[in-house]
Amino acid sequence: MVLKKQTVWLLSMLAILVVLSAYYLVQGPAEQVPMATGQMNDQGALPAGDGKDNGIKVSTKQVTPQADGVPVASPSDDYFIGYKMQRDAQQEQELGRYMEVMTNANTKPTEKADAKKNYDELSARKDNQDQIEELVKAIGSYKDVVVIAKDDMVRVLVQTDNLKKDKAVEIINLVREHMKVPGLNVVVNYKP
Repeated sequence: MVLKKQTVWLLSMLAILVVLSAYYLVQGPAEQVPMATGQMNDQGALPAGDGKDNGIKVSTKQVTPQADGVPVASPSDDYFIGYKMQRDAQQEQELGRYMEVMTNANTKPTEKADAKKNYDELSARKDNQDQIEELVKAIGSYKDVVVIAKDDMVRVLVQTDNLKKDKAVEIINLVREHMKVPGLNVVVNYKP
């Protein structure tokens, strides 16, 4: 009986393979977003201020993708989705490494404690990024927002045709308030 089940399973998988191959031949390959390696360029100078709207000077510029780290996208939606996916994949990989250290029986207790601390910090940072993305979308009616927090630097990328200075200041204040980072460490860029 076991041999028959295996045979049926094998034939089923072959049938699925044939159907998918035929579909691929008829439909052709879907367009894929090419991926590059690196980071996006830093634009948007934020001089020191007293933490209030009137103390922060903002220079906004449109971000153009570079061929070193961000997905090169034809439509803007794909750009933002690809950027979020890349950020999430990197963070999940880091969380996986910390989890590996914590679950390894041969790891020293101090290393486990450090890994647990880093795991908790990264998890909290991920939650903050998601919350800030939703808050920024709500305050500015932006189509999409990506927040990338590393160390004490926060980069916010907003999907809009243009970004006024007062809106950039509002985003900086929101990030500063929720992530407890100085306004100088928040970079706001936009992309249509």
